Amino acid sequence: MGSSVPRSFIDLPLEIQFLVFANFDCARDLRALALTCKKLHSAVNNDGWRRFVERSFPSLSIPIPNGNRHTWEQLAESLTWQSRCWDRRALQFQVLLHSPHGDEVRRHRGNARGRGLFHSVVDAHFDPATHEELVVWGAGEDIVGRYRERQGPDKPSKCSWHSVNGKELGFRAAYDDVNSVKIVNHHTGRAVVTGRHNGTLSLISAEPDRFGQLISEFKFGPPETSETNNGSEPENLSSLDVLQHGSNTRIAAATRNGLAVFDLPADATTELELSATFDLKTEIFSLNTSRLSRAKWMEQGETVALALSGSPDPLRYLSLTPTGITHHTAAKNASIAAQFELKDNGNICPNSLEPVCRTGGCRTSLLLSAWRDGTIRLQDLRTPSPFDAVYQDNVDPWVDAEALMTYGTERFVAGGGDGLTVKIFDFRWERPYHHTSGLPCLNSSPFPGPSQAFLKNPTKSNLGNERCKQGRACQYHELSKHIYYRPNAKFYLSRSLINSSASIWSLARGSDISPNFYIGISGGVIEANLEPCPNNYPPDRPTTDPNFGFPDWRGRAADGSGYMSRQVSPALMEIGDGYAYKQNDRPILLPRLQDCGGPPSWSGPILKLSKYHRLDMNYQTRGDFVWG
Repeated sequence: MGSSVPRSFIDLPLEIQFLVFANFDCARDLRALALTCKKLHSAVNNDGWRRFVERSFPSLSIPIPNGNRHTWEQLAESLTWQSRCWDRRALQFQVLLHSPHGDEVRRHRGNARGRGLFHSVVDAHFDPATHEELVVWGAGEDIVGRYRERQGPDKPSKCSWHSVNGKELGFRAAYDDVNSVKIVNHHTGRAVVTGRHNGTLSLISAEPDRFGQLISEFKFGPPETSETNNGSEPENLSSLDVLQHGSNTRIAAATRNGLAVFDLPADATTELELSATFDLKTEIFSLNTSRLSRAKWMEQGETVALALSGSPDPLRYLSLTPTGITHHTAAKNASIAAQFELKDNGNICPNSLEPVCRTGGCRTSLLLSAWRDGTIRLQDLRTPSPFDAVYQDNVDPWVDAEALMTYGTERFVAGGGDGLTVKIFDFRWERPYHHTSGLPCLNSSPFPGPSQAFLKNPTKSNLGNERCKQGRACQYHELSKHIYYRPNAKFYLSRSLINSSASIWSLARGSDISPNFYIGISGGVIEANLEPCPNNYPPDRPTTDPNFGFPDWRGRAADGSGYMSRQVSPALMEIGDGYAYKQNDRPILLPRLQDCGGPPSWSGPILKLSKYHRLDMNYQTRGDFVWG
């Protein structure tokens, strides 16, 4: 006799059940299935949530749970919550500014700095196993660090501030400013690789009890001084990038004329020697005005992308092989460049190089870069094609971006170029997960209707279809996934700051699962948090990420830190579908500029809108992961 035919879903082999779990459109349905019986509850908890998360968010670097601080079920809850916030533009901002009444560590700046406010360079790290977050930034010649440890959804987090006073160590304002910081793992704990404008590269401790203590120095070459450079420009440090793969850490340090590569052992305690070096002045530069501005690791350390200033070929890359280093010019295509009227002659934004991860956070040959003509270009350095996609602000197409930050192949953040503005772009690649799949069916289009300069309203093929059935989506579920109803957005932050002329210089996040990110600006740092506005005030429940958010993230500047916190009330404008068009320079009807509300406006009435509303301004929806 053959095996009996399964009579129900629970009788199917686990392998088939797991395939079904992975293909659920929303976490709500998977949780409902887990509540039907003990057997399915066990199967979903054992491997169902993992399959769902890996299938729904394949390009993100997701930490594997190894303790009780987070589970696959919590990852599913948080990632679907964050996806909904991103799509609904539910972002809140707080700025950490240099306090005029801070301690003596900070007061010396007013006289020591003749060139104005410092340019913050920032990096962050979040450990999901311990729920600890570390953010570090360079504040002129000083280094500032802040620790936070999440205690729970309703409890205040532990927070401590630390700083390194550059003046006390003999560093001078401007000439010895910190222009690169990267957090790395070390056998003594967390550490920071610090690069200064004068060419000094060092590794310092980032642990709270010994923050700023020198661990080792990099033998990068003797930095020039104002007495020895005879009036010529110093061989300063342009940028540094760190690639951590397992226990191996590689550092790429760029100066004006060359690239230096260091291998950082986990137990490094002495002066570190160069692993490889490449002289661009003799190998690449065709003009005396050319210089290397930035270097970024690609393809897990096999390639380094270079951004050159003053060069007719501003985008290059180096291949690191056992036999040496070879250089290549990024591919060009005159016909495609003419199609979009792209001009490549030396107009790259050097600080904008950002590798794109396609699977599990692994760096690939895909590179995102911003250009002075206002375009943001996605390019595969290994193919003959000059780019895979060209993105642009459809409302203000000529404004460039100084810094980029990617979230896998789902979206990227662009900052700078036009004062304190932050843009959220969708990569427009096929996404397995949409938060609208968790909403009930509706015989209506998403609302309010977006302002699209170039896209036409999609054809309503399922007009009149009130419910999803027999493989056909209802009108709402079909149209809500269309890019016409998912325009990109721009946040204007300047009006809430005293120094409205400040600019954005860097972007950083703790991890791909962090519900917040940091913006390095002139004279301080802005923290951006995914957070829907509450339905009432005071909020009757935390509005931050249920598993990885810090519920008391506002106003955490401690006495003696030298910083003061202030809420930022941004204005929001939708900026079209985000693709570059040749007719982008034609006049269009400007979209509405909307106030985002948030904490400063909570004293007034809260507007409660339908959960089908596309944007989150003064309201909150329960979204996909509904527990009740």
